[in-house]
Amino acid sequence: MHAMTPPPPLLLACLLALLLAAAVAPPAGAVCVPRKPDGHTKPGAPAAKPAPPKAKPKLTPAPPKPTVPPIVPGADIVRSLCMKTDYPDLCTSVLSKLPQPPLPGGKRLDGAGVLRLAMAAVRAKAAEAKVAAAALANDPRTQQLARGPLHDCVESFDDIAYSLDQAEKSLAAGDRDTTGTMLDTVRTDVDTCDQGFEEREELKPLMATQDAELAKLASNCLAIATAAGLR
Repeated sequence: MHAMTPPPPLLLACLLALLLAAAVAPPAGAVCVPRKPDGHTKPGAPAAKPAPPKAKPKLTPAPPKPTVPPIVPGADIVRSLCMKTDYPDLCTSVLSKLPQPPLPGGKRLDGAGVLRLAMAAVRAKAAEAKVAAAALANDPRTQQLARGPLHDCVESFDDIAYSLDQAEKSLAAGDRDTTGTMLDTVRTDVDTCDQGFEEREELKPLMATQDAELAKLASNCLAIATAAGLR
């Protein structure tokens, strides 16, 4: 047998080149897309991770608006209604000293009960003022010109008691209009006593102190009746 003749060196070089080209060539159908360079990324650096989405700011709820506490029956109703008046301190101090009327069946004090207490305070102060006016009218040291206005004050204070009686009856009957009218009359009766002295400038207003307190107490009655829905 004849020995095989080795291929020439040039042929071997060509075969080797073809094998290397086949090894590095991309597979059939593959398309190479060149990557666009990033201005902030260095060549050869790993791709930057996408930034996480920004969290939305939490909205803080607006504070609730203050609400007026409802007027409920009980021990605090006196203070609650007195705070609705123009003279809350006087109202609270006077009404807290008055004995509360007995309530049947464990019933708690309500708005009508507070109004009755306020009217009782006016009645008591009017009675005191009547005694004071009568004493001054009968005092020999009192100016003769002042005796007429003092007698008018005595009558006005009697009128206050009558108006309170009518307001009490109307309140018991649930007649809000008449209740309000009679409470307005109480306030007018107080002014009537003052007017007798105001018409005579030379006279000192002898009942000014009593009238001022009565005016405040009568004003409190009106405010309490309004706040409690009784007029």
